[in-house]
Amino acid sequence: MADVAEGLVPPPAVDQTGNLTIWWVPTIADVSAPKAATEIGAAGAFRLTYSFTEDGWDFDVSQDKNADARLTLKQPLEALGSSKISLKTLKYVESSAAGSANVVLVEGTSGYFVERAGVANSSLAAAAQKVRVIPVTLGKQNPGPRDGSGKFTVVQEVAVTGVVGAPVALAA
Repeated sequence: MADVAEGLVPPPAVDQTGNLTIWWVPTIADVSAPKAATEIGAAGAFRLTYSFTEDGWDFDVSQDKNADARLTLKQPLEALGSSKISLKTLKYVESSAAGSANVVLVEGTSGYFVERAGVANSSLAAAAQKVRVIPVTLGKQNPGPRDGSGKFTVVQEVAVTGVVGAPVALAA
């Protein structure tokens, strides 16, 4: 495409507010094609989005750069190395309500977080929607910071136990 001056109108974008859903799903047979009805919508799978605090759901993504030095080359080159995707410490509200993160995310349990971005949180999971599948094992639930304001919270470490790939389409 030929170079064209940018106009005053930026490209469209989707707001994060109200357009992010996080599920806890105990089992997924094929992480490259999770099933909307029988896995995401199954008994034992829970929407946890509103249990998390604003700083309680956060990816830590990095990629190594390796030196690619060449004989007599004055400028060292670089090559991209392995990438690391992990979840920072989870933080969510303390609650005894069935289906809350505090009740669902039991220490030592393995399963999957499924994240859907760019679709209204009020929408049910449906075939062809893109989701990111994150296989994890859950750590110990500990009391969150106590500062005399806000809600009581829980903090929990989580270990990513499998490859986290690009978003995939939900299967029917």
